[in-house]
Amino acid sequence: MYLKKLELKNYRNYSHANLNFDQNTILILGNNGNGKTNLLESIYYLSTGRSHRTYSQDEIIKWGSDYSKVKALIGSEKDDETNRFIEIELRKDNNIKIKVDKIYRRKKSDFISILPSVIFSPDDLKIVKSGPVDRRNFLDSILEKIDGQYYKQRLQYQKILAQRSSLIKSINGRVNTAGSSTLEVWDDNIIRYGTDIIKKRHELLAEFKAEFKDYISGFFKGVKTELAYVFSWDRGDSPDDFVDYPDEKILREENFTENNLKDIFYRKLKESLKKDLQYKTTTVGPHRDDFVILLDGKNIRFFGSQGQQRIASISLKLCELDILKRKIKKDPILLLDDVFSELDIERKKLLVKAVSNKFQTFVTTTNISYLDKLDLEFGSKFLIKDNKIAVSDL
Repeated sequence: MYLKKLELKNYRNYSHANLNFDQNTILILGNNGNGKTNLLESIYYLSTGRSHRTYSQDEIIKWGSDYSKVKALIGSEKDDETNRFIEIELRKDNNIKIKVDKIYRRKKSDFISILPSVIFSPDDLKIVKSGPVDRRNFLDSILEKIDGQYYKQRLQYQKILAQRSSLIKSINGRVNTAGSSTLEVWDDNIIRYGTDIIKKRHELLAEFKAEFKDYISGFFKGVKTELAYVFSWDRGDSPDDFVDYPDEKILREENFTENNLKDIFYRKLKESLKKDLQYKTTTVGPHRDDFVILLDGKNIRFFGSQGQQRIASISLKLCELDILKRKIKKDPILLLDDVFSELDIERKKLLVKAVSNKFQTFVTTTNISYLDKLDLEFGSKFLIKDNKIAVSDL
C-alpha cells in the first residue's frame, strides 16, 4: 500500500493542505519549527490511530479551531486491489469521527493498519535511553499493528490493574477475609490477561533478536550484542524505573509454555503481596516488564555512547519494519524525520542501503546538501514555509 493523496484541515499549524504523492522517495524540506514533523505525524495517525508525540488529541487540533480533519487516498501496487479512503475528524475531549471508504465506522481498529507505517525520529533515542515504559510502548505499538486483539487485551489489563492497585491502596496492614476474597478475583484476572501480554511481547522480542544483532554488527563491526527480555519479577525489589539489572538474571533464557508462565506469574504475584502493600501498588506484571540491550556485556542504556544508543534505536526500528512486512503481508510506508542529520556519512549510507527502493519513503530535512552524497532518488519534493506546503523543483 502507499499514500496517494493527503488532505489536512486545521491540523497543528496547517489551516489547509492538499498533497499528491508518488510511490518513490518523497523529500520534505523546511526550517525547524515549520511543520515537517507535523506532516509526518498526520500520516502516522492515519496508520495507527495515535500520535507518536503526544497522548492528547486536543494538541493536534489547530489553535483556535474546533476540529481537525485528515483525509487520505490509499493506493495499492496490485492491480486487483481497489483504492481505499480514510477520513478522520478530531474534536476536543477525545471525540472522533471515522469514515472508511465513505462509510462511518465506530472504532479506530477499523482503519488501523490499512496503511501500515514505521516512523524514525530523533525521539526514538528514548526507546534505548529512557525508562522501561518507552521500551514496553515500542513492543506494544508493533503488536497492535500485527495482532487485531492486542489493543483490547492491553486496555482490559490496564482496567484490571487499576482496580487491583486501588484495592491494595485501601488495605491497611494485613488483608482481611473479605479483602482477600476480592483480591483473589483481581489476581485471577490480572494473571489471565497479563500472561497473554507477556507471552506475546516475549515472542516478538525473540523473533527479531537475530535481526537486531545483524543490524548492530552492520553498523559496529566486532561488537558482541545481546537482547534480553526482563520480567518484572527479575527487576529487583525497587519500583524505581532507573535502576540497572543484574546480568545473571536478564541473560537467563526462559523456556516456558503458556501454563507454565501462568504458574510463575501466579507464584510471583502472591510472593509480592507484602511488597505491594508496602508500596501501595502492584509491583509484578507486564506493566513493569522491560527489555535490555547489552553491547560487549554492558547495558547500553547506562554505558553506551550517544552514537551507539542512536544506532540501537534505528536498528530496533528496522526490525519493526521487517516484522510488519512479514506479518501483515504489506509493504509499510517509511517516515524518516530528520534522522540522517544525526548520523555520520558511513552510517547514513548503511541506513539508506537498508531501506532504499523497498518502501514508499518520506524524508524530512532542513538541509538538502548532505543528502546529495547519498544514493537517494527523490520523486515528489515539497518545501514547507510560513505554515504552507508547496511542490518544489529543487
